[in-house]
Amino acid sequence: MLNNKIYLSGLILAVSLSCFSTSIIAAPLQILEFKKGQLNQAAQKQICEQLSDVCQQQTPLRSLKTADQKLWLLLGDQIAQFYPSATGLKLKNKWHVDLETDEDDTSDGPFIFPKLFPMTESRYAIAIIERSSEMYSGGGAGMERASFYELKDSRQTHRFIENYPFSFNRMIRACFSEQEYKSSQGKCHDEDRLSLDIRPIKPMLWQFRYRYSLDVSPVSDSGEKSFKGSRNLNIDLNKAPQQPNIPANWDYQGQG
Repeated sequence: MLNNKIYLSGLILAVSLSCFSTSIIAAPLQILEFKKGQLNQAAQKQICEQLSDVCQQQTPLRSLKTADQKLWLLLGDQIAQFYPSATGLKLKNKWHVDLETDEDDTSDGPFIFPKLFPMTESRYAIAIIERSSEMYSGGGAGMERASFYELKDSRQTHRFIENYPFSFNRMIRACFSEQEYKSSQGKCHDEDRLSLDIRPIKPMLWQFRYRYSLDVSPVSDSGEKSFKGSRNLNIDLNKAPQQPNIPANWDYQGQG
């Protein structure tokens, strides 16, 4: 009888540990944000001893911690990863991202989006945003496109998504006469905008949710009607499509 109780207790414990282990493995992947002002003086000193070139810059460090307690830093075009040890923070990896553009490039300059995107439990990526804008009579547009790069353990980066629509907003003048101004109900522009939300579903699979809205002036002769829509796309990171499957009019540069 005692042996049976011991066996039963051991079985319950084994099942409990198995369930607990499964729950850890199945923990959802989360996108993490680099934030300023999270490092104490001791941590900053340890970092600067190993990254003197980074600490010579005046820009505040952005940081975050992943679930494995590794510390990640973002400063301009550099990303670094530290791990905790008995003697303090130790540099594990460092990446330098080329943010230069051609002289003839019309963009406002690329930058690293201050978030860390998990590809798996141990592989991470960053997004480089290319921002551009244009102005014209009575309106204008601002656009952002994103390329995603995996941060490899070799301190190299690998681009697996290139130039996806990330956001845009646009205004086009609709009022051209005094009568149109009077009948426009205070809305003398056609306005549309696009935004993107990203959610990791499981290792190597992200969901992109594009949201689009079009707000048409009552006096517009564009032939369009006001509209709101969204589209969810599951993106396999092993073979991401060249461009996401969204309507052409949701993509500013895709309208030719």
